[in-house]
Amino acid sequence: MIEKTISRTRAVGAATLTATVSPCSWMYPGYGLQIQIQLAPNGGTAFLHSKGKAFADATEADIDAMLESVKLVQCSRCGNLAFDPETVSTNRAGKCETCFMGDLDKELDAARKKDADKLKRADARMKTKGMTHRVDAWVHPAAGGDDYLVSLYVNGEPTKSLIQKELKKLKSSVLDDYTIQAL
Repeated sequence: MIEKTISRTRAVGAATLTATVSPCSWMYPGYGLQIQIQLAPNGGTAFLHSKGKAFADATEADIDAMLESVKLVQCSRCGNLAFDPETVSTNRAGKCETCFMGDLDKELDAARKKDADKLKRADARMKTKGMTHRVDAWVHPAAGGDDYLVSLYVNGEPTKSLIQKELKKLKSSVLDDYTIQAL
């Protein structure tokens, strides 16, 4: 049986691939052997999973073979090295970590701008209806489940008891997770 802390490294041109065993390999019976592969210097992480190979039966040769199966390609955008999607499944589609994260940052910025614009329009609409404040409150469902954000508009300075009353109606287990914005 291999050690849980085994680490294997392979040079691929100017890059280095380092494989370690994922904890799920020994934590979950029947899960199989999974390795995590780090790509340096460009960054990025990929996982390979061999469902038919139990961690207890795995050898260093198994880790080496899995690591050897990983190939690299040039990023379709900048030319840096990236995981070859033909040899390891990632959501990077052949892009390096820098380009992939750059795309995500752009998407996040666009989504934030869209949300801010939507909120600005809602605030303006509610202000024309005589509302003076917006309360942004997180509802923490008492029955469990995901927390969610609600915006409550009020005419006049909202009181703590008013906000707590509204949060109780929504069955929130936490009654003080809110901010107040003057319109």
